[in-house]
Amino acid sequence: MRFRKNVYVSQVIGLVLMMIINCTGCSDNAVTTKNNESSVLKVMTINVWSGLDYEGTLSMGEYESEERRMKRYRSLLENINRVSPDVIAVNEANYLPDYVEKLAEDLDYDYIYHVGIAGLQVFRLGIPWNLKEGDAILARKTLGLKKVGRKQLSGGGFIWNNLSFHTSDATQVLVGRITWNTKPVYLAVTHWHASSGDTHRNKELLKKLKEKWDYNDTEYNEAITSLERDNKWRMDESEIMCAYLETVVPPGKPVILMGDFNASIDSPEMQYLLNRGYSDSFSNVQVEPGFTWDPLRNINIQEYYTEDIEKEYKDLYAHLNQYNEMERQRIDFVLVGGSLSKESVVESSICTDNVYEDVHPSDHFGVCADILIK
Repeated sequence: MRFRKNVYVSQVIGLVLMMIINCTGCSDNAVTTKNNESSVLKVMTINVWSGLDYEGTLSMGEYESEERRMKRYRSLLENINRVSPDVIAVNEANYLPDYVEKLAEDLDYDYIYHVGIAGLQVFRLGIPWNLKEGDAILARKTLGLKKVGRKQLSGGGFIWNNLSFHTSDATQVLVGRITWNTKPVYLAVTHWHASSGDTHRNKELLKKLKEKWDYNDTEYNEAITSLERDNKWRMDESEIMCAYLETVVPPGKPVILMGDFNASIDSPEMQYLLNRGYSDSFSNVQVEPGFTWDPLRNINIQEYYTEDIEKEYKDLYAHLNQYNEMERQRIDFVLVGGSLSKESVVESSICTDNVYEDVHPSDHFGVCADILIK
């Protein structure tokens, strides 16, 4: 969830332009198809956490040591094996394709992926040198996972797997297809822009912070503008993504949409999805809050993100964002749509929240869902 920043500087553009002249893109894996005996498909979504602070130019700052990062990875494998999903959607996989290749090999799954944020990159050379992050879908090898398409939702520039040129946060949706009991099932993973929600509560909080810490009127107005801009950013992502999915998923076919949406279920951007026919798997079968961003429980948030919010920040909007980062939220979802109604959700729960080797696998908890495919 940590808010990404525009971290790249114009001084490197000339260098990168010289680097990209002879570059080409790459293709994703294609695999064979087998039928599955069960009618219930188990899916899982998890933001695996890049471990980066998104601050820097030549490289991004890293929160943890390599030793701890590998502990988290082993914890992720243990948590996944505990769930034993047929399909896994992944956000913040970094460095690509290495991360998803290793994960797929260790799990014996097939995969598709696409880089989502990389700055100025040509193959494995670029700035920042340690950022080549994106989203992936993994599936059991019997399911014949194939890539259907990918759409950049925001961020400007261009981002391909081996070539990228952009200077701000960028988001995307990646779409794949499996075969389940001879039926095609469409899978999508997305990761939206992170910011505080444009709610009455947050606007009241801005007023209170302004008064308590003597932020001036200009800072207050700039915070309101930033809040509204970032929420429009996410609303645009929702609309663009829905329109794209309607072009690549045939009418009447099952579609499962997963990922880190950085928005609550009652936000306008999530309500837009529900109004377009998608249904939230978790709230269909659960009454508990189901926090996927949980500072009260998550060891990684507690160790790396906790800051003193009772102080003046460099600007009022940053102060608001830090307040929101310390609140429990449900921002990761498994949504069903197309021919899948809410009645198709057999079970849904929070997952990847178990501790192994004294660490959680990510700063997020995941969501699992059992979905009946008829």
